[in-house]
Amino acid sequence: MKPLACAFAGHYLMRFPFGYDEEDGLCLKIRETMLMQILALHQNGVTAFYSNCEPGAPMWGAELVLALQSRVLNIQLHCVLPYEEQATKWTPQLRERYFSIVERSSTEYLICTRYENNCYLLCNKYLVNHSNFVLAVYDDDPLVCRMEPVSHLIAYAKNKNRGIITIHPDTALLTPITITQDLK
Repeated sequence: MKPLACAFAGHYLMRFPFGYDEEDGLCLKIRETMLMQILALHQNGVTAFYSNCEPGAPMWGAELVLALQSRVLNIQLHCVLPYEEQATKWTPQLRERYFSIVERSSTEYLICTRYENNCYLLCNKYLVNHSNFVLAVYDDDPLVCRMEPVSHLIAYAKNKNRGIITIHPDTALLTPITITQDLK
């Protein structure tokens, strides 16, 4: 039987009220909520977690799973990278975190060897296709996220009837799992 899996998703960091300030109280609360959800998912049989390692929720989720590996048995992180030089233009601190995550992950899957217009779309599809759930720091306000890749990931996950857990980026409030399939 295939293990249950969850993918991480979230808005670009500049969407958050705190921007890149990860020591902000709201950011810490979001990360704490993510940790509680990762633990709850694991207690309910989810052992594989997928991340594209982008700054924000995907990176936080990956770091949380890696931190849990020393204390929690049977939990894996799988990095799904949109393209090889994904972190090239990031700050040195973000690049260091990125490479540390990828190095310590259970597996690494590269979507494209170089940037292509559809590499993020393909990455998002891979994340959803290999997961049963999506844990997203996400606000579905169409004015905020219409053009962000995360909105396409969420729409694709809904279409694939994946369980979606959302944490609101402005309040850290949790919306439990929603599944869109018709339960007849």
